[in-house]
Parts: sequence; C-alpha cells; structure tokens
Amino acid sequence: MNQTGKKERVLICCLTTEVVKVVKPIDFYEATRVHIIAYPNTNESDPTARFYNTFLKEARASIEASGKVEVIVHYANILDYQEMLRTIVRTVAEEKSKSGDFVDIYVNISSGTPEYIAGAMLASMQDESLIAFSVRTKTRSMNLEQAMEAYTVDGRPVGRTSEVYDPAMIMTFGAEAPDDRLVACLGILKGMNENKRYPSFNDVIVALKNDNEWDYVPESKKTRTDDAQKERMYFRRNYIDPMLNKGWIVEDHIKRNRYILTRKGEAVVSVYSKEGSVVLD
Repeated sequence: MNQTGKKERVLICCLTTEVVKVVKPIDFYEATRVHIIAYPNTNESDPTARFYNTFLKEARASIEASGKVEVIVHYANILDYQEMLRTIVRTVAEEKSKSGDFVDIYVNISSGTPEYIAGAMLASMQDESLIAFSVRTKTRSMNLEQAMEAYTVDGRPVGRTSEVYDPAMIMTFGAEAPDDRLVACLGILKGMNENKRYPSFNDVIVALKNDNEWDYVPESKKTRTDDAQKERMYFRRNYIDPMLNKGWIVEDHIKRNRYILTRKGEAVVSVYSKEGSVVLD
C-alpha cells in the first residue's frame, strides 16, 4: 500500500524495440512501479546489446520523466521461454511478499519476444490475481512501402527474419500452478542428490519441516505404527506418488526408495522454486 492508502499498481513487461507499447500502458494504468525484462546488459562493444540498450534508455527516460514511477530492470535471456516464465513468476512472488493483497499486478502480453509473451500468458492463467492486458498498434512508425522494403531480401518478401536456427523443443507446463509443497520437496531432492547424499524419506521430511513445508501431525492414538512410520506413509502418498504421477521424478532402478528428477522435474524446480533470483538494475 502506498502513502495515499491506495493499492500499489505494478506493471510487468518485456522490452525489445517497441517503446510505445511499454510506456503508454504505464501511464494508462497509473502504475507506481514497473518491471522491465530486457536483453542482458553486456559490454557495450556487443552490437546486439548496444542496439537493445538504445531502446531501453529511451523507454526508461520516458517513464522516469514524471518522477512518479519506480523502474526496475531485469536482465535476462529474452529468447528463452523457461527463463521468461521464471522471471515473471519470481517477480510476482517478490511483489506479493512485499505488499501482500495491497497490490494490483498488471502483465503486458503485447510487448517483448514471443517467448516472453507465452510465459506472460501462462503466468496469468496460473495466477488469477494477475491482470493481463494487450496493446494494439494504432499507428506504425513505417508506412507500408517502407515496411515492404525493410522486409524484402533480394526481391523476396521474407519478413524481419532472413535465417533461423533449427527448431528446439520447449518444456511445457499445465495451466494450473504447481503445489508449492511439491516444488519445495522437488528442490530438496535435487539438492540432496547433487550433494550425493542419497536421501532417505526421513531426511527429506526433516528438510521439509525445516523449510515449513510440512504440516502433517500424526494422530496421538495408540497403534502398532509409530509416528515416524506414519510420516513416511504420508510422505509417500502426498509427495512421492503425486510427483511420480506428474512425471517429475522416477525411482532409481538400482537403489530402492531413491528418486531422481526427470527433465520435467528439473524444469519445474528451475521455474517455480522460491530459491534463486533474477539479475536486476
């Protein structure tokens, strides 16, 4: 909540070259803070970085001219769908941890690369509190004759791209956001496996408790099953089995009750884990 007692208005966008599509919505929604995802700010000797930085500087100067908007730039690989989704998800989480329910978060799905736009749409589907919006072009900076000239190579209309790399498969995610407890468990398994600890169920349960991601308390009535065994049974039913069903983990064919993350599981941790951060300016 800001000093006036009103909700904060935060806007998330990606900038390549469409400065107006980034700047105008900030004014329209009267945002107080804007997160711009931009091409990595590498050495100015890099012509690609220098090209994108030109548009970023223009956008930033236009936004900050009013003195009312805080600008936060996230430098990331804007051509990587998984990194775009991760950056958006973590930015939203940071805003909510800071402002709770006293913030409206707007997501621009018309700015930036296709990879960003796909990530922005999925993030907005998974979190219904986000306000997704589009920005249509009203007037172009080039007339049709200039555009045809720019998009023509050797007399052939090809568009803005004249050559491409081979297609690459991307990891897809469902429209429902993954359970935070399962993601936490997945991250614990990943960390322990990388440290070659070969964790037991008890090891993971202890780690979940330490991270406040465990809420099961065995009933106190006397049975033949002790509390530790009840916890292991609960862990299998409510953590291991769901992750197996989702294809996030597979059981080690050599060591029983040891589980290994699949490629999909690795991607889930990469995008949705609370650990890690994005590069800011």
